[in-house]
Amino acid sequence: MVDRVTARLEKNGKRYEIEVDCDKAIEIREGRSSDIDSALLVDKVFKDIKKGEVAGNLQRELGTEDVRKIALKIIKEGEVQLSTSYRQKQAEMLKNRIINKIAGMAIDINTNLPIPRQRIELAMKDVHHNFDVNKPENEQFDEVLQKLKKILPIKLGEFNYSVEVPIQYANDVMLYLKRLTNIKDNTRNNNLLVVNFSVKAGNENELLSKLKSVTHGSVNIRKI
Repeated sequence: MVDRVTARLEKNGKRYEIEVDCDKAIEIREGRSSDIDSALLVDKVFKDIKKGEVAGNLQRELGTEDVRKIALKIIKEGEVQLSTSYRQKQAEMLKNRIINKIAGMAIDINTNLPIPRQRIELAMKDVHHNFDVNKPENEQFDEVLQKLKKILPIKLGEFNYSVEVPIQYANDVMLYLKRLTNIKDNTRNNNLLVVNFSVKAGNENELLSKLKSVTHGSVNIRKI
């Protein structure tokens, strides 16, 4: 379904408007696409799109009569109207990013164990936070966390570990550690790899399972 919105540019006291697909226009504006043919829905430049008034003197005012070149300029330099559905979609994506970030570090104060994402999602139903795409994400992360603390025994943290594995598993182990942990130091000799690292609470179970699997159980894991 096409999400029709207006993009506009004001130049020298005059307004130039085009009708575009919201998602496609935003992709162009953010540099993720240059496909103006998919974004531009009407092959005209208007001075008032609601009244259907077409803009004139494009060559003199904008340096070209090429509607596609003008449309690119309007999208990149002007304002693209955001539809309700686009805002809702972006707000949902923002919500998921914040929940994922919290879930990655959430620890139950009472048990000192990671809090499952599902438990955080359930708690979010009682938080009633309005996710605002125009508000800084870090600021909303802090706000959501403070609200969750009122209904969950939650804190954010990491666990420190030291692992020893036979040298033949070193490369595979390091791949997982680089992806899921913050490596503090590592040493290796002909027989053994030793790594000290910290891991976010939400990644702990996955990491320990991966280490045991890739080494076929030949791993010495020590929490420090």
